[in-house]
Amino acid sequence: MKSKNIKSLNSAVYVMRHFVELSAELLPHYERITRNEPHSIEKIEEKEKIDAVYEAYSVNPKTSEFLLGSNIIALISKVYDTLKNRSSENELKARRYLNEFQIEYKRLQQNWYTTLMN
Repeated sequence: MKSKNIKSLNSAVYVMRHFVELSAELLPHYERITRNEPHSIEKIEEKEKIDAVYEAYSVNPKTSEFLLGSNIIALISKVYDTLKNRSSENELKARRYLNEFQIEYKRLQQNWYTTLMN
């Protein structure tokens, strides 16, 4: 593989990793915002900002499987979609998806740490 291609691949992994780390912060916060009612104006604005992040980010979930060896983007999408359309009927599903995401994120963190140590 040419060095130019390796550099592009490394950049793509870095961007993907940054998005995953950002999601590890935003999704639990989004879960808290969408769980509690009534919403203050401040919380509504926070929700809209988080919505803007996820609505603007469109990546094929297969990309994370290739770049990170994980289905983490599909999990992020499931969590976000479930929380965005939150209802009493899908409450258990929302919690389950968020838990699955957090478990996979911790696994990836461990992999990234191990890679740095080599």
